[in-house]
Amino acid sequence: MIIQAKSSKIVYGPDDKLFGCIERNQATTGRSFGRFLDAGTGSHSLRWIASLLLPQSQLRTDTDTQINDPSIDLSIEEYTAVTADESMRGNVLREAQSLGIEDKGSIIIGNWNVEGETNSDEGDIELCHSEMYDTILADYLVGAMDGFSPYYQDQIFPRLSKHLKPGGRIYVVGLNPIPHHTTGDANIFCKVTRLRDACILLAGHRCYREYPVNWIERHLEKAGLKVVSSSQFPIMYSHAAIVRQLNVARSKLLFFPSKALAKEMGEEIDKLEKESKELTDKSPNGRLKLGFDYVVSAEKPIEEENEV
Repeated sequence: MIIQAKSSKIVYGPDDKLFGCIERNQATTGRSFGRFLDAGTGSHSLRWIASLLLPQSQLRTDTDTQINDPSIDLSIEEYTAVTADESMRGNVLREAQSLGIEDKGSIIIGNWNVEGETNSDEGDIELCHSEMYDTILADYLVGAMDGFSPYYQDQIFPRLSKHLKPGGRIYVVGLNPIPHHTTGDANIFCKVTRLRDACILLAGHRCYREYPVNWIERHLEKAGLKVVSSSQFPIMYSHAAIVRQLNVARSKLLFFPSKALAKEMGEEIDKLEKESKELTDKSPNGRLKLGFDYVVSAEKPIEEENEV
């Protein structure tokens, strides 16, 4: 099937700082992405995958990084996209159909903490049992795990490494944890984060838990993988980005045990929205700088044959 670049939703590496970083790193290997596992999928990562399933003639190129070299093939042969959330699977399936890539891979639901061929108690089948991939993407996966498989974060890289071919690469995208508080106007985002998480907990739900880049690097190495690069990308928060976090908090008020508490918390959310608007408006570029996203790439060593 020839995929038509008919959707404006497609995300191209040159237009996305994180996926662009991954493409540049992969280009240094001289290999395509090959069989590709998106270990914690979502609409955004799937839109990028779609760009790499396009015929080579339709791929966007990045002249600044020499990825326009016709000898460099960054295509994906086929993909597997995994999510632990049923509603997310539905969203991603619809996205795949919209992008015209539903027959170029599979979208499955399951949890990485199920190991062994089957779980005798629940009958769960191990995700991607016996499957091997050239490339694995963990796109904000570790930070999201507390909501679906808490206390398994230290095992996720050994688990994924089972499915990575020797010489293959894993790319880990994450958000460095937001500090409890910081100096200057950017502290408003720390306050927003604390309030958002308080609302999630009062609603009886679990928060995401982000991990710092050095934790990621240590645990990749503990899993027997070699860290080959680590990049950081400072985050500039617009008022719209801050409001999205406040809206997460608002969405939890319905689940509060007390209407009075929900009302008071709603008022606090409104106050922070107003304060954040004032602070971003006075910033020269309308944004507040705080923290960073990161991309860590690691490779599975190729075992040398023992000399006789």
